Amino acid sequence: MKNINFGIDLGTTNSGICKFTDGRVTVYKNPVGFSDTLPSMVAYRKGRIFIGEKARELMKSGNPDVFASFKRKMGTEHRYRVAENNEEKTPVDFSSMILKGLVSFIPDEKPQSVVITIPASFDTVQSNATKKAGLAAGFEQVVLLQEPIAACLAYANFMKIEHTEEKNWLVYDFGGGTFDVALVKINERDLKIIDHEGNNFLGGVDLDHLMIEKLFVPKIEEVLNENFLFKKLMSKQDHAYTKLYYELLYKAEEIKKELSVKETVIAELELNDGDDYIEFEISRNDFNEAIAEKVEETGTLIKKLLEENQKSAEAIERIILVGGTTYIPYIREYLRETFGISVDHSIDPTTAVMSGAAYFAGTKEETVKKDQEQEEVSQQNPDQVEVKLIYEVNTQDEEELLVGMMEDFEGYFRIIRKDGGFDTGLMAFRNKFSEFIKVLPKQANTFTLTVFDHQQNPVFEKNNISINHGIYNISGQPLPNDICLEVDDAFGGTFLEKIFKKNDILPLSKTIYKTTSKNFNREADDKLIINILEGKAGTLPASNMNIGYIGISSRDMPVNLLKGMDIELKFSMSESRDLSVSVYISSIDYEKKEVFNPHTKHIDKEKFEEDIDKVIDEIETELSFIEHIDDASEEDLGILIKFKTIKDQLFRIKFDLIEVEEDESTERIFQLDERKRRTLQEYDRLVRFRDVIYEADEYKENKKNLEDILEEGTQRQKDQFHKIIKDEKIFLESNEKAIIRRKSRELQRLYTEIYYKRDESYVNLYYHYKFRDADEYSDPKKLQKLIETGDKAVENSNYKEVKFVVSGLYDLLKVKPKSLFDDEDGNLGLK
Repeated sequence: MKNINFGIDLGTTNSGICKFTDGRVTVYKNPVGFSDTLPSMVAYRKGRIFIGEKARELMKSGNPDVFASFKRKMGTEHRYRVAENNEEKTPVDFSSMILKGLVSFIPDEKPQSVVITIPASFDTVQSNATKKAGLAAGFEQVVLLQEPIAACLAYANFMKIEHTEEKNWLVYDFGGGTFDVALVKINERDLKIIDHEGNNFLGGVDLDHLMIEKLFVPKIEEVLNENFLFKKLMSKQDHAYTKLYYELLYKAEEIKKELSVKETVIAELELNDGDDYIEFEISRNDFNEAIAEKVEETGTLIKKLLEENQKSAEAIERIILVGGTTYIPYIREYLRETFGISVDHSIDPTTAVMSGAAYFAGTKEETVKKDQEQEEVSQQNPDQVEVKLIYEVNTQDEEELLVGMMEDFEGYFRIIRKDGGFDTGLMAFRNKFSEFIKVLPKQANTFTLTVFDHQQNPVFEKNNISINHGIYNISGQPLPNDICLEVDDAFGGTFLEKIFKKNDILPLSKTIYKTTSKNFNREADDKLIINILEGKAGTLPASNMNIGYIGISSRDMPVNLLKGMDIELKFSMSESRDLSVSVYISSIDYEKKEVFNPHTKHIDKEKFEEDIDKVIDEIETELSFIEHIDDASEEDLGILIKFKTIKDQLFRIKFDLIEVEEDESTERIFQLDERKRRTLQEYDRLVRFRDVIYEADEYKENKKNLEDILEEGTQRQKDQFHKIIKDEKIFLESNEKAIIRRKSRELQRLYTEIYYKRDESYVNLYYHYKFRDADEYSDPKKLQKLIETGDKAVENSNYKEVKFVVSGLYDLLKVKPKSLFDDEDGNLGLK
């Protein structure tokens, strides 16, 4: 079986394809112009479809049927309307066309398996949409790779840097439509992505829009005597404005490139079909001022990444630049001045990602067998003997261990290096063999393995065992966000419980056990809800994204399901982020399995606004409380300012939502959704920090109270106490208030259990019932009699009689008080 070898960078503005062969990467050239990339653009004109450079040329003429930047809408329900034939196309449709165009670069081979790169900040839905595009393009196997990882692999392998000690790098990937920054750790053996931050709606195209808005539009408005021109251009609802928009977008991109090598550029614009002409100068300083806000956004994400990983700028050896946007001199200057870190732009930023994808593809086994390949295997292995081989494809060592395993076999093996410089000779083995094989440095090494039976007849041969020396690989792809399960809490609300943690290495699997939080009656239309979200554990569900939902109707259950029954949940996630969920309820012998690979997400404006309004209401309650504190501390006033800032941001998002055109023809609705999620996360961090401190203090208070009476408990109760506090440091530092609150309640429950073993504890309980309102009891005469008996029992320290009176008073209550430890029925049915 051979490896995939083909790597593709499916970019927002440009795409490319490479192949890994014999330890080296070949970049395939575009037959049109022999460039390394293909513009990620599709155009329709007079019944023909144009892809790449020709489509880009048509954009210059203002053709309305030119489509670009569709990568930014991957994973959404957005539809593009082709005016020429009145067809609707999706981002997946256009992406598959680009992928087919890239395959045409390869003169003598059609790959069936490929590695396609995605931004590290792509969520599961966007990742699945990319995979769908690959399958639609005709590939039978599609493996996804995060772009910062690809860039690291390209840099580490191209630069041939000798690493004698561990180093930290930042990979700054500013592409045409997305931005990622990754913190990378590299040593003499491998590299690992520690963490990342990113924004799927921050790229070179946003800089182009700023140029149009701040540099072009003011000049054009003077000539045309128009107002609100930028808004009209972005709405794309009028043919004339749409035509002008694409002309300006093309012009902005060209001038942006020129200003990377020149200090000034003369912008020439023809308007009204040539009736009006504008010529004006744009300096590099003008350009820098126009784009500064977006460049500073990337700096904010870098600071957040370093802060969350407790790294100073001094701990970073270099910033590696990737993506065509990093050609802009201002970006390089900003990074040097802001962080004081060496900025490395020695690798070609336009081909780095595709090259890294090819390096990665060279380590991934192809699972698709061609007919010819199958025939060759059959000829080499006529008896269909199976040998399982284990070895590292890439190594930094002079020798590499190769292990082979067979079932119920005794015979010989022989391993020969292609150049003849290494030969094991015939080696006897039974069922399993292992051998350290010598590799030549800094190159690809190919070996042939032959297996013989006990009569030395060949029964198996594999002649393409390739081991690359001096080539870096990764230990695995990290999960970009937490994967969480929404569960009921004890108070009628819900919270997110972590299944898989951000930066865990894919693939992943886990089994967890939950219980039902309410009764399910087959006659009613109840639902047990398994809701899986991607985002951050412990935060508001509204600030996260749904990636899997199972609703089990009570009518589909074989029998009624009672509260407190066990539920077994098995989760697994592939390297390409396909999610599998299995549900098993043993008490009713019910099982359900689902595989989720959603490739579109819907933004409901009504739900969008509800989420914002809910948080605004909560903030106003918080503000009212703080403003009425007479001696508010500086900390309180600081929180007050932060709440007001978040409230203002949410109101701005609401206002912008009103301005979004109904047909959602622009990306603004998706950009607003990103802003909403980030703002809600900011609010959540603020209140969660305060709530976590409160819950931690409650926990410590409950622990102290229990420790004071623990000696009175049984050995079982003492063991239970130590079990509760066993992982105290971990859960107190988890910043998840639901977990801390649950532990606190366990301590309270145990305290109550021990406390009410004391005889005198019932005296306090007696007074509690004695001084309740008489109207709460059903029989005034019996009440009076019990109180008289109780007073005498307390006076005589007759605790047995006190317990009897307490029991009688409880029975007389019209409404029995709910136990402190009785959980409310949940909404989801799962806790």
